[in-house]
Amino acid sequence: MRAFSGIWMVCVAACVGLCAGVAHAEWTTQTIELHPGWNAVFLLVQPAENGCEQVFADVPVKSVWSWVKRFSSVQFLQNPDELLPEMPDWLTYFPPSHPQAFLTDLFALHAGKCYLIELDGTEPRTIVLEGKTEIRKIEWIPNSFNLAGFHVNSADPPTFEKYFAGDSALSGQAVYRTLTNGKNEMIGDLAATRLRPGEAYWVYCKGASSFSGPLKVDFDLREGLDYGKDLLEQTLRLKNVSLEERTVTVRLRPSTRPVKSSVKSELPVYGGDVALSFIRLLAWRPLEEPLVFPLAPGIEQDLRLAVRRAAMKKPGLPDAVYESILEVSDDKGSFFEIPVSAKAGGDTAGLWVGNVKVNAISEAGNAADSVTPTPTASEFTFRIIVHVDESGAGRLLQHVTLMQVQAVREPDPDNPGHYIETAPPRYVLLTNDTLISQYEGISMRDGKLVGRRITAPVFGFRDPVSLTGDIGTAFEATLTMPYDDALNPFLHRYHPDHDNKDERYSSTLAEGKESFTFERAIRLEFSAEDPDDIDPPEWGDKLLGGIYRETITGVHKRDLHVQGTFLLTRVVDVALLNDGN
Repeated sequence: MRAFSGIWMVCVAACVGLCAGVAHAEWTTQTIELHPGWNAVFLLVQPAENGCEQVFADVPVKSVWSWVKRFSSVQFLQNPDELLPEMPDWLTYFPPSHPQAFLTDLFALHAGKCYLIELDGTEPRTIVLEGKTEIRKIEWIPNSFNLAGFHVNSADPPTFEKYFAGDSALSGQAVYRTLTNGKNEMIGDLAATRLRPGEAYWVYCKGASSFSGPLKVDFDLREGLDYGKDLLEQTLRLKNVSLEERTVTVRLRPSTRPVKSSVKSELPVYGGDVALSFIRLLAWRPLEEPLVFPLAPGIEQDLRLAVRRAAMKKPGLPDAVYESILEVSDDKGSFFEIPVSAKAGGDTAGLWVGNVKVNAISEAGNAADSVTPTPTASEFTFRIIVHVDESGAGRLLQHVTLMQVQAVREPDPDNPGHYIETAPPRYVLLTNDTLISQYEGISMRDGKLVGRRITAPVFGFRDPVSLTGDIGTAFEATLTMPYDDALNPFLHRYHPDHDNKDERYSSTLAEGKESFTFERAIRLEFSAEDPDDIDPPEWGDKLLGGIYRETITGVHKRDLHVQGTFLLTRVVDVALLNDGN
């Protein structure tokens, strides 16, 4: 069952750290305090420089151990000092100066993993890891102890009893904490002892379990909500698997960048924060304030999040990456940080297809005011097609056919009998029908590949008509329909009063006898906001629109003035018409 109960509220929430220090960014700094002896650590970030030799370059560690989960139960170790290199359930790192360095088989650290770190000397040391947050599901081995860490709030973490209360395989089971003296000590009072973020524990799982926390957070990609350049919408799935109602807070945090120059030099240009919208009551709303809502036990809530690229565009940074953190928490101590990234796009080149809704027209018979459009009794809708090239020049199309060029495959010189793709397939846009036979269709019909043809029948011209102005501000064009054109609506080939022929069908009549030449001056005025007040998140990027105006001259003694709205969607980003021909 999926439901959204309660009242949506907006509030200002406080930023909470992971372990000790957190940078406000998709990139998070996890500070790990190591004490002499053994330390059980749960990695909350994916370090940008995650090689063991890099992480521990200035730290006097004796060894680092990573537990390798098997499909069968493991023998719980009461004392980490009993660990031996090449044990089947462990990977080990020894620093280069260690006598057993040749036995190293642990070379890198990863987010969501737990590590036992043995620190040499008598002084505590601090490790600061820069990396992206990452959330991994816990894969429990049934009827066995498991080394695990949990996503909890450092300001007010839950007790072990409260945290595991909703899962029968973990509730009330033994939990051990690794002490610095090399001993694993059982936690005696689970109702009074609180979890610590960034710490790993030995937890006994009695039977099967899929528990990753009382607030289950799920999304499609482990790396987070990555919208890239083209993806518009993703879903964040939240479920309360505990026995009590929780108040969930979702908020978008601002972005920064890593401090280390060695990391920054390898990153793409940073544009700023990601702009997101969420859907509520069938309408999209910007996620600009924290979103707070109740979540009853056993209830799952899908939160649809879409990127607003138009709000992220910055001149001169077409390939910039925008980054933020989506923070998800509840009032019982659960705390998650989900990386969010996107590219602004901003490229308008391609084929734009949409509709015009005419809702007002001037009254030609009104001598007092024959210019001002007045509302019509009903709307009239027709299709409109616009193509924009790489320079931003626009063309109004009456028809276009979408075809494709197949991928180019050549023999693989290193593998006889096999082929390698040297050029990927690509779409082509054709307004010249004589070129269609040179290309291949994109959809199957009656066992054959055919092209996708799009037409705008309300327009009578054949070849593309150049538009003046620029997309995003205004486009204009004047269309002339000759009186003797076969597509002139006054002309009818088989009607004697509209065929431009005399009574004997022997000579052609002059203009104005049976048909008329007329002009249509069209203007597309692009709006920064949706004129229909729906405010979809893709507005201003892949969805454009505004006010449609048209003046028709030649069908009446007074000009007819038409007004309405238009909406264009970019359906394909092909910048050339007729593939350059």
